[in-house]
Amino acid sequence: MSIELIMNQIEKERPNLKRDEVRAVATDIYYSGEPASEIIASDSIVDKLVSGYQSRQTATANRVSAEDPHNCPICKLPLKPVTLIHDRKAVMCAKHFVVYPIKPEVVKDDEGDE
Repeated sequence: MSIELIMNQIEKERPNLKRDEVRAVATDIYYSGEPASEIIASDSIVDKLVSGYQSRQTATANRVSAEDPHNCPICKLPLKPVTLIHDRKAVMCAKHFVVYPIKPEVVKDDEGDE
């Protein structure tokens, strides 16, 4: 059974689910290797798959993105300058293992060329 057919069957059984939830559950069922019709027939298994998808979405929403290369995205303390291999410059937070390389400065000659 294809993912699309599984999605159609889930949508018939559970019209209240959002499209992304249906797709995630159908994908999980498809790759499980178990008979799709048996899994869809079990309300408890489908509930677990939906809640698993929702918890993954919540965890993804709470991730920290690197927006400020001067402060640690976790503890918000200033990052310390370090030197990496081949004398490359970087800044890091030793507590959280956050490292941002610093782009090398481009040296311009007298004519303004790089």
